Amino acid sequence: MTITNGYTTLDNIKALLRIKTTPADTTEDALLERMVEDASRLFDGESGRTFYARSETRYFDVPTGRSLWLDDDLLTVTAITNGDGTEIADTEYFLEPRNGSPKYKITLKQASTVRWATDGSGNTEGVIAVEGSWCYASSAPADVRGAVESIVTTTYRSRYGQNVQGAAQVTAAGVVITPQDIPAEAWAVIRRYRRIV
Repeated sequence: MTITNGYTTLDNIKALLRIKTTPADTTEDALLERMVEDASRLFDGESGRTFYARSETRYFDVPTGRSLWLDDDLLTVTAITNGDGTEIADTEYFLEPRNGSPKYKITLKQASTVRWATDGSGNTEGVIAVEGSWCYASSAPADVRGAVESIVTTTYRSRYGQNVQGAAQVTAAGVVITPQDIPAEAWAVIRRYRRIV
């Protein structure tokens, strides 16, 4: 197994857990890789953002003004197709914020003759297609990587009752349950990146 869209590496986790790399101890590699993926998707779900590029087309309703608000973070645009099927040239719009990233709005320029259009039947819902790379950033910043590593190492250690905060319980099957599987420092990073809708 390999880590798919994880925000840290197996080697980083093994170093943090002091798992031998010489000679290589690979007995729990698959488990650790799955934990990295799970912690990364937990970060995505709690923050409402992703830190890997997803190439996809998303569909939007015709807005009332010049600005089309996006429902996800946009890193780059490949193409914008208006409701009438015509592609909108990149000289006709700008992405906002202009000097920052990720982008959350597409605004037609005031001097442009292009207007947001319905489809041939007059439908306004889901007729504007925006194709691009959707994510907050194409790779995880250092603090996101650190938060995911903290979640993984805490979860891994709690299996053995180590570094457990609060009252831990051990089930009949031997599973350690702790009230705080996500460390406070990881929650702080998640809150910092949380997408406001």
